[in-house]
Amino acid sequence: MKKQLASFRDFLATGVLGPVSPDMRLIEIAQALGSPDGWNISDGDPIPVYWFFGNLEISFDSIAPHSMNWFQIEGASQLEGEFEPLTKQLKVSLDGFSGATRPSEFLAAGLWDPTQASVYYAALSDDILLNVCAGGIRIHFQVDTSFIGNRDVIEFLNSSTVLQLVRNIDSRTKVDSIYSYPRKATEELPGVFNWQCLAGQDYLNLVR
Repeated sequence: MKKQLASFRDFLATGVLGPVSPDMRLIEIAQALGSPDGWNISDGDPIPVYWFFGNLEISFDSIAPHSMNWFQIEGASQLEGEFEPLTKQLKVSLDGFSGATRPSEFLAAGLWDPTQASVYYAALSDDILLNVCAGGIRIHFQVDTSFIGNRDVIEFLNSSTVLQLVRNIDSRTKVDSIYSYPRKATEELPGVFNWQCLAGQDYLNLVR
């Protein structure tokens, strides 16, 4: 299988990662990347429809022709340096980005029109969830909430102005995972959490 180099910037802008596009079917991924390193199979599925190649994970529809639901770069907090070997056949040129790139830096990087991007945030137990969505891309961020101390996260969110919140958390994030969908990306598990939403441009204006 031929080794390939993909641009991380192009991936974020288009949702296409080298030979991998979210509109591909299972058979096309097999032709492009070969056999996966492993897979998960659920009860009732005739074939494995969750494949992983290193840190590249792909979910397919269980019904033929097994179109892709999404693919993701898992463990994205570890992205660093000039290049990242993602699978045995695919290396990514990080183009100046890393797992430490902040939400505001992604939004200001010229990847997307920030007025069309969205930033979602919500509380989950002791964590703050933060997603940046643009086109078919959704970036999940981890937020270091140690600065809150013993305060309840929900109470902290409810008592903070949006300006205070954004300025407190933007510098305390790291990338967790990045998803690419064959449709417009929205927040993680819509309706499950009490998501709040900001337009990407509004988020940038608050950080500056």
